[in-house]
Amino acid sequence: MLGNKNPFKNKKVKPWGVSLLSAVAVGVPTIPAFAANSIGSAYIFTCALCAGAASYFTLHTSKSKSEIERSAVFEAAIEPLSKRIGKLLESPQEFDQERDRIIQRLVETTGELVHPRALSALYWLSEDAADINISAFNNKAKEAGMQEKFSRETDKGRFLISIAQSTDESSGGRHVQDFRKDPDRQRIYMADDCKSALFKPVRSGESSRGLLVLQAQKPGHIPREIKDDERINTIINLIGFLRQLEKPDIPHAGGVPAQPGAPVVQPRQSKPDGTAL
Repeated sequence: MLGNKNPFKNKKVKPWGVSLLSAVAVGVPTIPAFAANSIGSAYIFTCALCAGAASYFTLHTSKSKSEIERSAVFEAAIEPLSKRIGKLLESPQEFDQERDRIIQRLVETTGELVHPRALSALYWLSEDAADINISAFNNKAKEAGMQEKFSRETDKGRFLISIAQSTDESSGGRHVQDFRKDPDRQRIYMADDCKSALFKPVRSGESSRGLLVLQAQKPGHIPREIKDDERINTIINLIGFLRQLEKPDIPHAGGVPAQPGAPVVQPRQSKPDGTAL
């Protein structure tokens, strides 16, 4: 009989359905903490997008072992980081340090996504865009002695700054398959004899002021398809969002806030003989 059949039997879980559930699970608990903040809706949307993307990639891109591994790395990193971002504005005194720690972990995750031995570093332009300076990097980049600062006065500096300031979203950055055969090899910076690389601009607000640098030892270790990988793009968007996020005002300790209206004047008291006290 029709009434005895289980309506959910033999139904397959749809990737978009799991993505939606993950987005709701992560995004909804953040609403109370951010309801009174001007960036609340932007954060909730970003957080939900990350959670949804993580589940979607895990379910939908299992075409190869490397894809499965990348999805697992992405999801394992994004879930705890989304919770840390949710608490970022709750402790203004620790805002700068906590934001730096989150960005550091995001930069490390990009290296883990592309290759087990990849170098990953985030560079940021100076206010006058004359220099570009390293602001976060993984241990492999540190061990390789990745250069910390570049200036417009050098070919390599101009090359990196031009990519960092790129506003062409369709380009997706600059991929290097084999440094030895690249036509720009004279001005491309490669650390520690690395042969493959990816340079991705990072937008913050209305402009692009950052540069994510990924490098690996052998040609092809950083595959060409990574250039347009949505997991990498999601992390880059998160980094840009966090760099744009402003530290909340710290309430003044003690003291009673001033009350609106004119001050109340107390009448002067007098002695029985009429003289003032």
